[in-house]
Amino acid sequence: MLDDLTTPLELENAVLGPVDVSVTADRVAFYAETIGDDASRWKAEAPPGFASVLLFAVADLFLYHPRVIPFTATLLHLDQAFDYFAPMRTDSVITVTGRITRVRERGGSFFVSFEAVGSEGGRDVVMSVSTFVLSEQAAGAPDEVVDLPPARARARFDGVDRSASRHDLVRYAAATRDFNPLHWDQATAVAAGLPGPVVHGLLMYAWMTRAAETSAGTPVTSAKVRFRAALLPGEQARIETEVDDVTVKVELLRGDEVLVSGSVTVAAEG
Repeated sequence: MLDDLTTPLELENAVLGPVDVSVTADRVAFYAETIGDDASRWKAEAPPGFASVLLFAVADLFLYHPRVIPFTATLLHLDQAFDYFAPMRTDSVITVTGRITRVRERGGSFFVSFEAVGSEGGRDVVMSVSTFVLSEQAAGAPDEVVDLPPARARARFDGVDRSASRHDLVRYAAATRDFNPLHWDQATAVAAGLPGPVVHGLLMYAWMTRAAETSAGTPVTSAKVRFRAALLPGEQARIETEVDDVTVKVELLRGDEVLVSGSVTVAAEG
């Protein structure tokens, strides 16, 4: 189907996979390190954000297919939801299958709704629902183009404050296979209307789910976020959470600007 593609509208109902993903101890530890978490906490299972590894195991099959690449002069991740049905166990193999459920065209951009389900031993472990925006047209020039910071430059990275260096972004891309050049190539980012490379949306998601889990004191069972504005390498952001029973409202902010907003559901105590 993809080999004969002439327009992203033809992606609708395409099935990607299945792909087997090995959840090894080394892979989980490396992922935890790239999001700034304590790898020693994740011996028996992977952190919630590891679901991004499962997502891109199948999303890559269409986002970077030779027939789709011409339509990705601009490629954005608009929103993301995960439902966690069971732990992503270390030393397991999770089989992931993706399906493009809907494609809408608006003003020359294609809004792609994508679902992916990871299962182990016939039991669903995690479900992902994503919206990607594709366009063969580069965006207008940004108001400002920033100089790239030194490769390892980042602001404070502790407590509720978060920051990622360009080096962090390369490591995160290696851990998740999210190699969208918006996160590492200046020319691509500027052509997409951005002032420079930007932090991965799902890295920010990982920070936010970790903060929600810490605030609530119980594991994450589902989460949904919307990516509203970009965070640049080396910039500092902070996370704010508000716990209401098993629901945690969470925001990632730069000053007063909301970059990512979302809602996390956690397990009930006891």
